[in-house]
Amino acid sequence: MVRLSHERVLLIGDPQREIHAALSQGVPGVQVVSVPTFFDGIAELVAGNYTTVLAAAEPLERRPEAAVRTLRELTANGRVILFGHPTLELLSRKMLQFGCDDYIVTPASAGELQQLFRSPPLRLSEPQVEGEPAKPPSTGEPLPALSDVPVAEILLDALLLNPHNAPAEAVRQINGRLGASLEFCYQPKGKGEASAPREGWSLLSHPVRSGNEEMGTLYLSVPQDEDERAARHTLAQLAHLVGKIAGLQDRHNRLQKLAITDELTGLYNARYFHHFLSRIIEKARVMRFPVTLALFDIDDFKKYNDHFGHGVGNEILCQTATLMRRCTREHDLVARIGGDEFAVVFWDKEGPRQPRDPKAGVPSRRPPEPLQIFERFKRLIASEDFSGLGSTGKGTLGISAALAVYPWSAQDAAGLFKAADEGLMFNAKQGSKNSIFLVGGQDAPPLDSRQ
Repeated sequence: MVRLSHERVLLIGDPQREIHAALSQGVPGVQVVSVPTFFDGIAELVAGNYTTVLAAAEPLERRPEAAVRTLRELTANGRVILFGHPTLELLSRKMLQFGCDDYIVTPASAGELQQLFRSPPLRLSEPQVEGEPAKPPSTGEPLPALSDVPVAEILLDALLLNPHNAPAEAVRQINGRLGASLEFCYQPKGKGEASAPREGWSLLSHPVRSGNEEMGTLYLSVPQDEDERAARHTLAQLAHLVGKIAGLQDRHNRLQKLAITDELTGLYNARYFHHFLSRIIEKARVMRFPVTLALFDIDDFKKYNDHFGHGVGNEILCQTATLMRRCTREHDLVARIGGDEFAVVFWDKEGPRQPRDPKAGVPSRRPPEPLQIFERFKRLIASEDFSGLGSTGKGTLGISAALAVYPWSAQDAAGLFKAADEGLMFNAKQGSKNSIFLVGGQDAPPLDSRQ
């Protein structure tokens, strides 16, 4: 921690006290006087003796050169530092030529302010005297400016081409435009950190925020001989823009989830179920693996609704959905497709099993796992305590289900759904209920004998 009790800081234009809070945390013991406007700051500078002036850049936009010169003159040998939104970064950088010592891109962390007060003033040029040409910057060549990159076009392309991972796509495209002199990397929150930089390079980081929510971290790898302060400003500016599309991506994902999710149970809805079933069967057709579709409903569900009310009926549906998800694998799809009717799609994520006859190209018998999963599900339903049903709740409920398997039961999604639906209506429910019916039985012929 930096403790600078001799530092007296005049803070101009920080209504939300964000800079003040970060300063107090990063530089304990610093004496801070806050004033709301530039003119209040002028009066305070005349009356007091301050080692540092931190001034908001936005109010200075109209006459920035004159404002910075005034602050510079009244601060004498102290430091003048601007702070503001990344969109004001170019203005702040320009003000380095007119007496500003440094600038901060907001939001600023306590660590950034701590580093700032640790370092000596890094004014890029001496104050310019009117009529004389500006002196060149003293810190070497700047990093490639983001203003030379069509950022808006890249952001729009990223959202259109890869809406589920737009920030990473945007960063990939920006890296392609900037060349090999520096490299950005975006890591969403909770997804780990960037890999260590290569030898001779430094790794910088900046949080990516959307509003008050932290979405992830943006990293920048730069050669160690580059101007690190300029690199940090470039990183902060891009992090702000990436935060914008991260927020849009998050909103897109939330809306999409609402569109494909059943509001009551949290399972997928019928619309997404039919879309997924078609897609997974097309994949199975190419990769030659089986897909099992199970349809099931709760036996005599209407009587529970009529006797106990729809509130209890909804609780039963939610508990049933939870139990089914507990039985299935993570990649299997569970959906509520209407009322008390549910669907489960089982598929082999690891790829096709080895066929008994290599010429057949598919397994010659159905995989037993889905049938075993439903037997387990039946046992869970029977042992579950459905509190809404009172003392008679445990062991009361039963389910009827039918399973149909691609490619034995049908050759496409519509045919598979029809086979399972008919098996449920005319076999599972027409018997003693609380039963599971496998379309075709265990001895259905393999695909090659049906062609």
